[in-house]
Amino acid sequence: MTLRGLTIFEDDIKYDAWVKLVLVFSLILLIVLGILFYIDGHHSNIFPKEPPRESRIAFVILCISMVLTVAAYWLFLPRKISVFQEGIRVKFGGFSWDIPFQTIESVKAAKGLVVRRGFSCITSYKSQIVVVRKNRLNIRISPSRCDQFLESANRALSDWAKMCQSGGNSG
Repeated sequence: MTLRGLTIFEDDIKYDAWVKLVLVFSLILLIVLGILFYIDGHHSNIFPKEPPRESRIAFVILCISMVLTVAAYWLFLPRKISVFQEGIRVKFGGFSWDIPFQTIESVKAAKGLVVRRGFSCITSYKSQIVVVRKNRLNIRISPSRCDQFLESANRALSDWAKMCQSGGNSG
């Protein structure tokens, strides 16, 4: 189901400094190792027990790993979260995930890093919400303005439920 209609609220995803550090560190590690293997394979003998041919292969593998890591970051890290009249949309780099209100039981604040029975996109320890779903996996995510998002999402969920009870569009 694709959400249509009025966008009630849209927010960026909050990334804590420790999350940014982990994401950047993995790329820096790949870059540094790639440079070292390139130098070892072409100019110097940095790794004495490593033949130059194997160092060049390691360099190519690390370059491919860097490209795949950047692509995975772009594709799978959440960018925005929106509240619509009919549900919630989480935008990733390469796709969007629409969560209709008919599958949502509640939206509330959450804490901690451990997620039971759910899908986690936690990028901030302090700013977390959980979308509790009916007979489906819960979703944890970190909007930048958590309180405003919760207010907007719960108001939209309540309005949607009232509309369904009064005989309006059920989804």
